[in-house]
Amino acid sequence: MDFSAALELMKHEGRRMARRSWIQSGKYVYLEPESACITPDNLDRVLEAHLRFVTAGSTVQAGVQPSHAGLLAEDWYDIDAETQG
Repeated sequence: MDFSAALELMKHEGRRMARRSWIQSGKYVYLEPESACITPDNLDRVLEAHLRFVTAGSTVQAGVQPSHAGLLAEDWYDIDAETQG
């Protein structure tokens, strides 16, 4: 599927998405929903929804943007759908 369809699944169904061309297994992207956070000036603020990337090493990168190649790719897939059956 393309990134547009992948983004819709992340936004509306909370799905985790990956690309078939990624060589290392275990990597995926998901949408972190809007939440509250306390900033260093001790104010309660809104942390807007953003994409997060889970690396092959199991760390999480916040606020990621797909590359141009990723935005145009047709190899995105729903890893949750594949693990369910």
